[in-house]
Amino acid sequence: MKKRQVNFELLRILCMYMIVVGHCLFHGRVTAKLGYGTTNYFLSYLIQSFSVVHVNCFVMLTGYFSIDREFRAQRLLKFWRQVAFYSTVICLICGVCMGVNRADVIKAVFPVSSGNYWFASVYMGLSLLMPFAGMAAVRLTKKQYQYLLVLLALFFSVNHMIFRVNAYGSYVGRELPWFLFLALLAGYIKLHTRPEGRYFRYGLFGYAAASFAVLASVYLSVRLHQEDIGYFLNYNSPLALAATGCLFLCVKNMPWRENRLDKVIQKTAGAAFGVYLIHDNYLIRYLVWDTFRASKVARTHWAVIYAVLIAAVVYGICTFLELLRQWMFQKVGKWYMKTALYAKEQRFCARLDALLDMTDGRGGGE
Repeated sequence: MKKRQVNFELLRILCMYMIVVGHCLFHGRVTAKLGYGTTNYFLSYLIQSFSVVHVNCFVMLTGYFSIDREFRAQRLLKFWRQVAFYSTVICLICGVCMGVNRADVIKAVFPVSSGNYWFASVYMGLSLLMPFAGMAAVRLTKKQYQYLLVLLALFFSVNHMIFRVNAYGSYVGRELPWFLFLALLAGYIKLHTRPEGRYFRYGLFGYAAASFAVLASVYLSVRLHQEDIGYFLNYNSPLALAATGCLFLCVKNMPWRENRLDKVIQKTAGAAFGVYLIHDNYLIRYLVWDTFRASKVARTHWAVIYAVLIAAVVYGICTFLELLRQWMFQKVGKWYMKTALYAKEQRFCARLDALLDMTDGRGGGE
């Protein structure tokens, strides 16, 4: 296991925990019940400001490890199975316990196409486009790559900040064009930057500065009675982009010595996406936080601290469930690999891999 890979696995865990805390504050209706000007109100937006990088970093991790790697349809199929499993199982459980309608069933059966999980839908599109993005990335010179990234940042981030219109296909940073830009940005960091210790310090400082700037923008918006007080909390805002890039550089250059925790970190990080699929399914997302009475303590002095703690509990429970699913799939997989359906699946994946094989003649230039 390489040192930087462990660093990135830590980032994966941190970002998913940020997502869980954010969902607790939002879906748990904690932030909505906090009084303006209170300590908890400030702490809530402080957490959100430093967490604005979570989805962006998740996407950049995919871009970083996929930009120069061969496409494998089996990985994409594995991703779809994970999404379909949780979508179907949660729908079945909810159907038995409290009832579901026809639309819920359709979303469960077609979780990616129906947008049951918005991130999974966009991520699937990104994964299918990554081979083409990688082919372009390794052939661009460093200056050409920089020019491309600047143009995309202007289109998807700066232009939207100024005019607040969806002119180029990215409105709040949940769209495929924005994901593709982030993947290319991560690819540039991988292909054209060298590890240097000073970038760890610079990146950490830049991340903190950009996050505090996001917090300041929220405060000023409220003071000036602006309607969109959370604009810079959008994933594609320039401040969110700056914070994301700085944190990614920081983690890439973070000093790390191999130790006994490496395997635990890798195992936990491997379950991170499952944490999202379990706790944020739209059928149970409010039930999860109501079970922990998140909204009931929103007006207490320890509301935000409580939210942070129960987010850790939810994260732990979901991690256990995802590891259990992985173990179950491994057991079932041994039987499935002996079936004729598996053989057909392998042939299909092999044809798709061959179609998207872009390794021949790859090479980049300065």
